[in-house]
Amino acid sequence: MNSLKIESTAITPEINFDIDNNTLTFLKVSKPENAIDFYRPLFDFIDKFEKNLVKPKQVDHITIEFKFDYFNTSSAKVIHQLLTKFKKISQTGIKIDVNWYYPDDDEDMLEDGQMISEAQGMPFNYLTL
Repeated sequence: MNSLKIESTAITPEINFDIDNNTLTFLKVSKPENAIDFYRPLFDFIDKFEKNLVKPKQVDHITIEFKFDYFNTSSAKVIHQLLTKFKKISQTGIKIDVNWYYPDDDEDMLEDGQMISEAQGMPFNYLTL
């Protein structure tokens, strides 16, 4: 199984799921017109990752890194769906670390991460860019 890389555009983020390091990273801006369609290949990839590596117990941890400059409401909904999926994976004994990066001067981005963390019941690590 190979890693997943989706290049960024002016309205969509760069997404890297490095299976060698079990790290999923989101970079830049996420404001696609249809977030569900844009993120569908990632959800499909996670399903394959879970089937091929998680269920056979070849993975013991996953790190998710959010390094958004901006994301819109429809992207926030997808982030919740994504984290719900990883929360279910964590119930199999896989450790999930979530790192939420924000610019030092962007309180809104920090608060967005805190609200998502609280809504999901998942602890986040908050790191400045």
